[in-house]
Amino acid sequence: MRVAFDARHLQTVARVRGIGRYSRNLLGAFARRAPRDVEWVLLRLRNFAPADGALLPPHRDLATYRLRRPELSMLAFDPVLLSFELAGTRADVYHSVQLSLPARRRMPAVITIHDLAPLIWPEHYLRLPYARLGHAWQYALARRADAIVAVSEATKGDVVERLGVPEERVTVITEAVDADFAPPSREAGRRLARERFGVPSRYVLYVGQFDPRKNVGGLLRAFARAADADRDLRLVVVGDLGKLASALRDALADPRVPRDRVIVTGYVDDATLAALYAGAECLLHAALLEGFGLTALESLAAGTPVVGYAGGAVAEVVADAGLLVRSGDEASLGDSRCTEGSRGVRRGRSRLPGGGFVGGSAPYN
Repeated sequence: MRVAFDARHLQTVARVRGIGRYSRNLLGAFARRAPRDVEWVLLRLRNFAPADGALLPPHRDLATYRLRRPELSMLAFDPVLLSFELAGTRADVYHSVQLSLPARRRMPAVITIHDLAPLIWPEHYLRLPYARLGHAWQYALARRADAIVAVSEATKGDVVERLGVPEERVTVITEAVDADFAPPSREAGRRLARERFGVPSRYVLYVGQFDPRKNVGGLLRAFARAADADRDLRLVVVGDLGKLASALRDALADPRVPRDRVIVTGYVDDATLAALYAGAECLLHAALLEGFGLTALESLAAGTPVVGYAGGAVAEVVADAGLLVRSGDEASLGDSRCTEGSRGVRRGRSRLPGGGFVGGSAPYN
């Protein structure tokens, strides 16, 4: 059996974002668990630098097929080009973890949908005509997929309601913490934060990108409110400082934000990230829309509670292992406190018997 997997995003900046982490874990699970008679065909970009070998699981049966398309973002042209390229792979099934399906195909197709943010907030994500056209076509193709994987019940609800897909064709398979995720002690996490990034004492943490749904402006205003009541508190911001970072720069320019108490690290490796989770007072999560909330799950796995908005799928992930307030209520978010007592309770609840994680998720293994 030959399975074609769209791995093009592992050659772009997306490799250090949520979809990259998801894909690496998924490919790793495939490599460990798939029958040896299954051949994996990784679809890659021809005129981009090859994917870093460290991003892909070691597997002698992984074949490579290169695409000729010029840019990953050309959604309006992608279905046609992808149709020709997939025909050459002679694949028995195609799996995409992003919005990328061929216009014509002879094999079954499975697509993983993380969220429908462009469809829910077109004024933020689909302002340009080509973006509206490309997404409209891809959503139409997604409706024809043989199976759809949604990463949360919230995302499944959006797929059924907004795409009109029959409920029986949508399966919820939640995201999960990497099986190799190994946070150190809280003390070690704080020591790393101090030595690597100059964090003098206690801090709250944000991990993620800076696109509109992440609401980084609201997050910084909530932190400013918390900082007024706690002069020793810092905010550590972790995330790729690419083209979306202009939103962070604009938010930091707000005179209400204590810029000298915000430490921006940029992208960090997995070991550093695990340590920053472990040392934090809490993860501050102000997203207005979240398809799953992997950073919340990682924080809980490190024994660190989550304080954030109960929007999208975050409530599924966090359950009672944190403090969630009404979405958009910056005052309540800023007034929330992560105490020593709450950390002890959350650490005890962050793992379930048998190695599972809160929110019903399980590690890739």
